[in-house]
Amino acid sequence: MTSLEISHLTVSYGERKILDDLSLSINSGEIAALLGPSGCGKTTLLRTIAGLVHPTFGTIRFGNQLVGVSSLVLQVNKRKIGYVPQEGALFPHLNVAKNIAFGLRNVDISKDEARSRVSEMLAMISMSGFERRMPSQLSGGQQTRVALARALVIQPQIVLLDEPFSALDAQLRNDLRSEVIALLREHRITALLVTHDREEALVAADVVALMREGRVVQDGSPENVYQFPGSPSVAISTGDALILDAQQYENGLTTFPLSPDAPSSRVVATGEVVIRPEEIKVHKIGQSNKGIKGRICKLDYYGHDAMLEIELDGTSRSIQSRIPGPVDMKVGEEVRVEHVGPIRFFARA
Repeated sequence: MTSLEISHLTVSYGERKILDDLSLSINSGEIAALLGPSGCGKTTLLRTIAGLVHPTFGTIRFGNQLVGVSSLVLQVNKRKIGYVPQEGALFPHLNVAKNIAFGLRNVDISKDEARSRVSEMLAMISMSGFERRMPSQLSGGQQTRVALARALVIQPQIVLLDEPFSALDAQLRNDLRSEVIALLREHRITALLVTHDREEALVAADVVALMREGRVVQDGSPENVYQFPGSPSVAISTGDALILDAQQYENGLTTFPLSPDAPSSRVVATGEVVIRPEEIKVHKIGQSNKGIKGRICKLDYYGHDAMLEIELDGTSRSIQSRIPGPVDMKVGEEVRVEHVGPIRFFARA
């Protein structure tokens, strides 16, 4: 097991910075998820860790070993990195056993040991008996399993996964993701998972790192980045969020469209509040006098819960509320809505 320490990493192509003074720490045995939009540098970071891209500035350490710095780069085959690229990228002309064994070509072990490791990997991914199958004869999920086995057969220090489940349908993606994460946790393998799926990041990782324009703008536990986002844009990256105009007063109170009337105190800051839909409680008329009135204009029912869109009385503003099932409300019904969560205020510059 090996930790990963990235400090002030910069990768430039000419005048363009792909990674810009990026720092990130992952403890030994942790799974970290890199979450961010396309083009923010996630894949470039993985390729730099793997040694396929040379840094312009900064350092990369595996435990106490320095493996990457602008003037010195440890060769790819000496890093003991397991790399699972997008869609697995199996060699189409090699069968399953030879695809898995390909990662051992630079490892100094006997042929018997190599065969033994391949058999262990096949058993680990529940594909014993598939040795002679060609990639074209495998399902998408099976191909991803084989790609993972190829990455693990070298007994790597760190595993890098670049959106390995993105090409799969929703149910298979969820099932296979659970299997892979369980496997990594069982063997205490340090892993870095690239994804643009916020649910996948929160479910799979011990650490979530949010990337923007080549930088990590916030990292921490899934609970921390979800509950305490550093900005409204970070909040949107990690889940459904309502961004409402707000004012903060001298006495410390904050008002926004769902709050009580403004206090008789001086406004000291204007900005925005971030509210999660599950923090909006909905009352049927007559059941409570709390909150303010509104009318349900949309209802999406998912079985275990529902997302309501509610137009607030006297405004053109609508808000979303996530409520648990079963749902005994309908579109057009008048309700009262109340905010019951924390107030996350962000002042405007």
